[in-house]
Amino acid sequence: MRAIECENLTCCRAMWNGQGSVAVRDISLHVHRGEFVGFCGPNGSGKGLLLNLIGLLERPDSGILRLGGEETSSFADEDAAEFRNEACGYLFGHPYLLPSFSIAENVAMPLFRIRGGDAVKARQRTLEVLRFAGIENFETPLAGRTDHAVRWRAAFARALVHEPGILIAISPPCGNELLPLARRAARELGITILWSGPREELSPVADRIIEIRDGRLAAD
Repeated sequence: MRAIECENLTCCRAMWNGQGSVAVRDISLHVHRGEFVGFCGPNGSGKGLLLNLIGLLERPDSGILRLGGEETSSFADEDAAEFRNEACGYLFGHPYLLPSFSIAENVAMPLFRIRGGDAVKARQRTLEVLRFAGIENFETPLAGRTDHAVRWRAAFARALVHEPGILIAISPPCGNELLPLARRAARELGITILWSGPREELSPVADRIIEIRDGRLAAD
């Protein structure tokens, strides 16, 4: 079953630092449910923008994107946000935990934000993903008092807690720490993984490596 279908996706955006632009140019690709796909390419190649498009954090200028068979281009902004929150989990270049909240409180936040959350069920689900991430002993410590590895594992657990079908990781700096967890999530949970990073880190765990250069699909 195809989890993601991109047809001729095209988008151009100014870079965050105002120095030039980054683009995705006429990219078509399909990704199956539970597939682990690594994205690599030089800085500014467009791989991050492509993942933003697939994750509905950006809208394409043209082209078609289907997630789970759902054509997303006709979504109003509010509908796109709701669909994104349910369908996708995210990892970015920083774990973005609230330091004065416990690890469990940080992980549970999507359950209350997205689902409204029954407290008992939320705690059960939170403990499940903490165990999956190997940090079940860190339920109560404050996030700001834990080390780098625990914080990243907590960010990973938070990305999975609402049971998304797709996990999108845009250049997290701790690939060697989290990539084995992502491989397990794909195999055991059927989550589709899209992960951008260095080829040498992704090759041992990914089912496919897609290379983006100058906004175009250079290799798959």
